[in-house]
Amino acid sequence: MKNLLTRWLPYLAVLVAIAVYTSEKWLSNSGHAEQARTVVTFWAFSYPAQTMLELKTQFEQTHPDIRVDVQTVPWEHLQQKTLWAIAANSNVPDVIVGSSEWLGGLVSAGALEPLDTSELGETFFQKYFPPALRIYQYPEIQSSSPSKGGLRQYGIPLDIDLMVVYYRSDILDPLLEKKGWKSFPSTWDQFLELGKTVCTEFQTSQPPVRYLFLDPEDPVPLSMAFFPSSGTKVLDDRMEHAAFNCPAGISAFAFFARLLTEGCAMRWERGIMEDPLVLLKTTRSLVTVSGPWYRKVLERRIPEQAGRWRIALFPRREPQFPSSALGGACLAIPYNAPHKREALALIRFMAQDEFALNYFRRVGSPPPQISAWNDPVFSEPVAYFGGQRIYGVIREAIETAQPTQLIPNTQITRDCLRRALKNIADGASIQPTVEKAAKEIERLLQ
Repeated sequence: MKNLLTRWLPYLAVLVAIAVYTSEKWLSNSGHAEQARTVVTFWAFSYPAQTMLELKTQFEQTHPDIRVDVQTVPWEHLQQKTLWAIAANSNVPDVIVGSSEWLGGLVSAGALEPLDTSELGETFFQKYFPPALRIYQYPEIQSSSPSKGGLRQYGIPLDIDLMVVYYRSDILDPLLEKKGWKSFPSTWDQFLELGKTVCTEFQTSQPPVRYLFLDPEDPVPLSMAFFPSSGTKVLDDRMEHAAFNCPAGISAFAFFARLLTEGCAMRWERGIMEDPLVLLKTTRSLVTVSGPWYRKVLERRIPEQAGRWRIALFPRREPQFPSSALGGACLAIPYNAPHKREALALIRFMAQDEFALNYFRRVGSPPPQISAWNDPVFSEPVAYFGGQRIYGVIREAIETAQPTQLIPNTQITRDCLRRALKNIADGASIQPTVEKAAKEIERLLQ
């Protein structure tokens, strides 16, 4: 046995050496191949990051020269982190998820790459609802001139947010029937009248039952529901002047105030009070105004009220006005992103229906791609809403919506409009309060 081992030992040594060399060569080649792949950095909050992580292998298989580095950034920090990275030209991501609420600040600073280029192609944009695309259009910032150029596309819609009415049909439908109305109010006057009817019907209830709740510290319903349904906007089309200090804008503030002063709505400031969901759970509020994603909140957190809810369009001051503004999240590329070609490839992948529907199942906000709506889920009755086909209502809201504006300075809504709304809710005169807010905004824009 010893002689046999001695005889074969040199051959075994050669085989081991070959194996080691081959292994090292393979590892070396694999390392070089990995180094040759372009790494595209994607910054997103939880839901789009999770969706990308689930599908990124599929993208990388069809793009073997690209690897996706998904970095999850908390939603409340995403804007600031993106701004710092772009300004410092350090660790700049290739693709970000931005919000229609704050993306305008980056656009107005010239920090984002226009995306209406021939590289994406005309057919790419044809798959989207036109109002969804218009959310992310902004006059081009020209570095060589103080004036703005024509409209450019600075974001590709990722999801859609808008305002619809969620209401307790088991309680309100009998009141509608008494009034001879066949559907939920579609006008401001009817909406207010139904609110007064609720006050009368439940005037002895303890705790008090109100039609809905309103938060004067939250300017989002004002800009996304009250303004568009009144026929006004926050700024003019060139983003240079306030536009809400007009009769239509005054009427929006007045309608908000009347709902409070005439007892239809209770004042509920989320910053100092508990989650307003408690009002819905305890039937102290019969209506709430929120986005399509709120469907999942109700189903998950108030399962015992299944079958008792319906949705409707937010009422309008005049029938020709939109019932809501249209906002949401989008995909954008910093102007100094290191890998723009690869970033566009990633955006094309995320624009496919498969990604859109996967993301929709996570977050509940409907897709901005028209083609994705061919999925049966958007035509099915929803048991929680008494069998109502709720996405028919939501699609009508999308197709008739007013695209929300990319506000160039978040102080305009978070400070100026919020302060005006709160002061009016506290009893301040509407006209001078609105004019004061408009002048503050003019100074910010200058």
